[in-house]
Amino acid sequence: MKLKQMIDLENAKKEFKKYISNYDLKNPAIERKVGHSYRVAEISKRIAKSLNLSAEEIEVATLIGILHDIGRFEQQTKYRTYDDMSSIDHGKLGVEILEENDYIRKYIKDARYDNIIKTSIYNHNKYEIERELDEKTLTFCKIIRDSDKMDILYEAVEIYWKDNIKVKEGITEKVLKDFKFGSQILNQDKITQLDKAIAIISYIYDINYVESFKMIKEKNYINKIMNKFEIKNKNVKEQFEEVRSIANNYVEDKIKNME
Repeated sequence: MKLKQMIDLENAKKEFKKYISNYDLKNPAIERKVGHSYRVAEISKRIAKSLNLSAEEIEVATLIGILHDIGRFEQQTKYRTYDDMSSIDHGKLGVEILEENDYIRKYIKDARYDNIIKTSIYNHNKYEIERELDEKTLTFCKIIRDSDKMDILYEAVEIYWKDNIKVKEGITEKVLKDFKFGSQILNQDKITQLDKAIAIISYIYDINYVESFKMIKEKNYINKIMNKFEIKNKNVKEQFEEVRSIANNYVEDKIKNME
């Protein structure tokens, strides 16, 4: 006898579609987050499968992917920005939306995974995951964080810098220093276009799973992002190429050591 699925993902997608229909889907910023949500769900499924999670857990990871940015739609509509610092924490807002009138039940009938889903959504956009989580919850937090970053890398290539950019500014000293040190670049430290590109590439320092590193290599994200920039200044170009070398070597080493 076939076991009944705990989560009806098709129904969850229908409910999500119903929810976002309350917002201006003709707004490119809103439209972008719709596509992002669906892509992150598929990436989450891929990573969860690579970890040999149960069928039920793979469904939960996929659902978290669908819902992780549910707070973005209200954020954009109310504040006209996706900048959490100047508006609202969209991870926290997403949890509040799911908790209001027990809205989460529209997506999953069983409450056993409620804490995991909410904790994962809350933590997906933080600089680091909150401490003292149990191992299972931590796994789902890491999956969604990896998945979210994978799609931001995709968007960097296909949306943010769709066309090649000629840059005259260099790389901020602190950004270059932090990247070489193996640190993610903080939002407040990004000043130039190259700083912003390096900041996205620095996501590699917060990737958790070998499948994610394989995806970065498979999609050639680092090189595709860096190839978007035309740099005339010799010194700046050398600095940028050093970043490329460090990043690609880091990914290769992670794949080799984590398999």
